[in-house]
Formats: sequence, C-alpha cells, structure tokens
Amino acid sequence: MKNRRSMLFMPGNNPGMLVSADILGADSIIYDLEDAVSLDEKDSARTLVRNALSFLKFTHSEITVRINPIDSPYWEKDLEAIIPVLPDGIVIPKASVDAVHSVEQKINEIKKAHNITKNFSFLMLVESARGIMDVNSIAKASSLIQGLLLGGEDYSVDMGIQRTRLSKELEYARFSLTTAAHAYGLDSLDTPFTDVEDFDGLRLDTAFSKSIGFSGRLVINPRQVEEIHKIFSPSSAEIERAEAILQAAEEAKQKGLGVFSFKGKMVDLPVIKRAQALYDSAKNWGLIK
Repeated sequence: MKNRRSMLFMPGNNPGMLVSADILGADSIIYDLEDAVSLDEKDSARTLVRNALSFLKFTHSEITVRINPIDSPYWEKDLEAIIPVLPDGIVIPKASVDAVHSVEQKINEIKKAHNITKNFSFLMLVESARGIMDVNSIAKASSLIQGLLLGGEDYSVDMGIQRTRLSKELEYARFSLTTAAHAYGLDSLDTPFTDVEDFDGLRLDTAFSKSIGFSGRLVINPRQVEEIHKIFSPSSAEIERAEAILQAAEEAKQKGLGVFSFKGKMVDLPVIKRAQALYDSAKNWGLIK
C-alpha cells in the first residue's frame, strides 16, 4: 500500500497539465474525468487521459483516474478506455457500497476481455451525508480499497452548510472518515484547501488534519504540495527517535522483554508499531538513505 501525503487533481481535458503531472512532486496524481470536465468534453478528455497513460512514463508519482459516478452515463466508458492502459488506481466518486461493487464488477469484465491480471487500487471519495453515515461499510466493501478521501465541497452542499476558512463545519465528517480509515488500515486524505493564495490557512488547516489522524490531503494546485508534504512528513528528530526505539526494541527482544524503558518512559507494542510505521513511511518517501 502507498503512503499518500498528497493526491493532486489534474483536469483530464488539459493536455499540458497531463504531460507535466509527474514532475510536480505529488505522491499521487488524479487525472480527473468528473468535475473538471464539462459534459461536452467527456469523450475527448477520456481519450486524452488514455493516451497519456499509454505513451508517458511515470517515475515519480502514482497515477490514478477519477471516473464519473455510477449514476451517470459516462463511468462504464471511462473504465473501458482507462483500464486497458493500466493506471495505478481508480478514484470512485460519490462513494457507496453499490459504487464499489459496480466498479469492481465492470473492471473484472474488462480484465477478462483483455487478459489483464493487474489489480487496481480503489480510492473512495466520500462526499455526501449518506457517504459519511456509511463510511464503515464503504471502507470494508472490497479488498481493493486503499484509501478514503473526503470531498468537503460536495458534502457541504449536501448538508446545506457554508464552508469556512478552517472548516470547523467538517469536523464530524473528518473524524468519522479518518477513524474508519484507521480501523481498516487505509490511507485517509482530507478535503482540498481551496484558497490557493492562503498559505497560512493551508498550514493551519493541514496541521489540524494531521493531528486527527489524516495521512495526507487532496490538492488542487501544485503550489500547495510542498507545504502539505512538510506537515505530513516526519522530521529528522522524529525519524531518529523512531530508529532508536526500533533498535532498543530489538535489543529488548533478544533479552526476552516485551516492555522496556526508553529515555525514562515505558515502551510497549503500540509504541513500537507507531515507530515502525513512521520509519517505513520516511523510507518510502526517500527521507532515509
């Protein structure tokens, strides 16, 4: 499973942005066939994204595609065009258990027709009141699901509430989603911070996201990626502490100890697991040589 600090939306109808996506520094790219594309451009955007996946080499970022929702006439055509050119994953909008099952069934049909053996990760975009109420069921609906993503704008519309700078109105949705993600071992990515000029607000809001358990954030502008990565990446001191705990844990294991003291504090299995997760993430992001 990936550890995604950032997933950057790229409109599927913009050839220049599709081509440059891999050099923008995001952990994951979302080629968007849904909200970013008008109805009269759905077919051309689908072709552009398919060609990008066919002919471009991606070495830095995971590449996913947000398809159209299953209550639209476009989603099956999206999958028929995209699955044969092997994206890393599919972002499923308007997340529901029915959406998971419908998309998985359609992908299996396409895989069989094209002799494809690859499995595609699912990233579930939860963006409605019903989605938040059903988030636990959504999280366990398929073994292919790797992450839960919060769509705060559509959720706010569904709830009839106004968005504010630091999104206090989203706290219930945020806590519900990140709790479900941790319960099922999934990535959790917070809703985008939509004011691309407000970097102080971005930092404050993203720090809050991290503090309640989010593993990363959806991104709508490449300029936001660096700040988001700084917050979701462990510091040098945190990495050094994790390494020291893991070394001490190994020494304690050799002595037959399940619990041990580290710098005056007792360390047990949950602390060791947290240190290991931090170390693994840092290594995955190239922060450890």
